[in-house]
Amino acid sequence: MTFWRSDATARFSASAAAYAATMAPALRPVAAEVVRRAALQPAERVLDLGTGTGTAAGMARGEGRSVTGLDGAAGMLEIARGEVPDATFVDGDFGAVPFDDGTFDVAIACHSLLFAADRVAVLGEWLRVTRPGGRLSLSVPGPWEATMGPIMDPIYASYGLATARDYPDRADLSSWAEAAGWRSVSTAADPTIAIHLADEATYHLWLTTGSRGTATAGWPEERVAAFKAATLAATPRQADGSLSVPFGALYLTAERT
Repeated sequence: MTFWRSDATARFSASAAAYAATMAPALRPVAAEVVRRAALQPAERVLDLGTGTGTAAGMARGEGRSVTGLDGAAGMLEIARGEVPDATFVDGDFGAVPFDDGTFDVAIACHSLLFAADRVAVLGEWLRVTRPGGRLSLSVPGPWEATMGPIMDPIYASYGLATARDYPDRADLSSWAEAAGWRSVSTAADPTIAIHLADEATYHLWLTTGSRGTATAGWPEERVAAFKAATLAATPRQADGSLSVPFGALYLTAERT
């Protein structure tokens, strides 16, 4: 069984509350950096693709900007609408964006691109809805060496689970964007990004989000408990006892010429 991204929309919708309590706070620094790199100007129209619970969309507000968040996970959007009531949230596929060509000045995306089966095609769709002269700012987790993969893979393998191992490096990310038609592409990396979880209870709640919540479906209770204990024991801890799951972040900015 592959332990990662297939059928992500339904799983994230079902685990939206757990995501909001664990992943969303951990990704706030990443969302802030994506928005900072977007260099937003007053009155711009901003599209947050794969908005989730609306963290980046909320940060993009201000100075008369119009902010729209797009996501296919209804449970996530329900939370986003409550958290960011002055943005517009649309239920839809970020690979088939339900807007006309050139609708937005800026496209942003925080850790959502890797959920696309065809990253070049999706980046081309994001280009389509961005006006000529418009901009893109996004992040993805990675590269592989900066994620939890090297730590957790031996444990997953011992339980018959495999990860997709499709985290990009900066060259991959640039090549996808350029193949999609984006220009003035620039990338950066921050390998220090991690998912910080306050305690073991929060860690176990995090394990219910996305693919983590279904990877052990159908297992005997004792096997699930042993798997969770093994991953918990391998997860790095900070001096105060909180947990820090390595995740990494790659950033890309680009323009539509």
